[in-house]
Amino acid sequence: MNLSDALSGKTAFLFDFDGVVTDSEVYAFMTLRSLVKDNYGIDIDDEDIEFTIGLDSAGTAREMSRKYGIDLSPGRFRDLLDDYPVYYTEAEELKAFPHIEELFRLIRGNGWRLAIVSSTCYAHLEAALRRLGLEGYPEVIISGDRVVNHKPDPEPYLKGMEALGSDPASTVAIEDSPVGILSAKRAGIPVIAYRGSVVKQCVDGVDASIEDYYEMINGLRMGRP
Repeated sequence: MNLSDALSGKTAFLFDFDGVVTDSEVYAFMTLRSLVKDNYGIDIDDEDIEFTIGLDSAGTAREMSRKYGIDLSPGRFRDLLDDYPVYYTEAEELKAFPHIEELFRLIRGNGWRLAIVSSTCYAHLEAALRRLGLEGYPEVIISGDRVVNHKPDPEPYLKGMEALGSDPASTVAIEDSPVGILSAKRAGIPVIAYRGSVVKQCVDGVDASIEDYYEMINGLRMGRP
């Protein structure tokens, strides 16, 4: 399927956040690497932690414990994170990907629906969107602390569709990670992979792929009002 086909008839757009709206995953890697080194004396590299992308903090803690045999419960992981700067509220380098505000404006200007569906907690998403000047665009935020089952479970995307009043035929998800792609696919939603992040991940099984949001802007404008 090409991009035009993936966008055809779509009126509801569900965006992941990390690596899709802002390039936060590099910072998350740095924080996770420092936390494990500082507290457990273990050196990890990008290949070892890329599998955590798209997981919530509890999922990350479980995966790190399993992979390295360390005692890192979800609660301890959250406590340890308190000692490190929070990217969403404190990082000076926080910025949105090029053309995404134009894309959001196009979506909302046409009366289409827009939501953020992310494993990040609501407070951080809200703060980051405000700092990026994007807070007025998403109608709904489905965050990691507002679902029971996290990605790759379909619950986040099912809740996103429910909140927007859409169905899989009228909805498309924009994702960058295997975990997020699987979540959307399990909800029956076609997926466009965004490949503009510094961190390049496996996006097998997606319906279309883009390197720049201007491609999506052009795709939406073709044959549309």
